[in-house]
Amino acid sequence: MEKQVSIAEAKDQFSAVVQAAERGAVVCITRRGQAVARVLSEEEYQRLTRRRRPIDWGTTLIDTRGFKFDREKANARR
Repeated sequence: MEKQVSIAEAKDQFSAVVQAAERGAVVCITRRGQAVARVLSEEEYQRLTRRRRPIDWGTTLIDTRGFKFDREKANARR
């Protein structure tokens, strides 16, 4: 759910904007009808900026050393 307010409205109703963000709403701040910022809860910010665990390619990849591809055998399966 996204709420949209102008900069002037956000300035006048700052507490209400923060409370809406705390409740889970994303508040879009606009200037002359164009979005310039968004206010969101700390929980949502942490979720969006959380670092993903890097993939350990050394243990993830299949060991293909010694693998021999036999085209005839592969085509015979059809």
